[in-house]
Amino acid sequence: MRDYETVFILDPGLEEGDIKDEIGKVESLIASLNGEVTSVEPGGKRRLTYEIKGNKEGYYTLIRFRCEPASISEMERAYKLNEKVIRHIIVHSVQKVVQAPEEEKQAEA
Repeated sequence: MRDYETVFILDPGLEEGDIKDEIGKVESLIASLNGEVTSVEPGGKRRLTYEIKGNKEGYYTLIRFRCEPASISEMERAYKLNEKVIRHIIVHSVQKVVQAPEEEKQAEA
């Protein structure tokens, strides 16, 4: 399994309950594809840089998850079929480990 991140923007006209339902649908989809959600970060309603499908605002959500690479195409398909999602992206997440310089390690000792 690999680590991924997805950011999707929902229609700003949705009610709070509908937004939670849509986030839940994405989490359920990941689970149905034998994936594992590691974090969900609602970003709230924000102004878009440019108008998308007649919307000047959108509700942003970031979900970090783990799944098999073959599952990504099914997620893309589900996003495209959902009329409430006005934009989405899924990226492979690479986490870098930063080592402290030797001088800092010696100072800590």
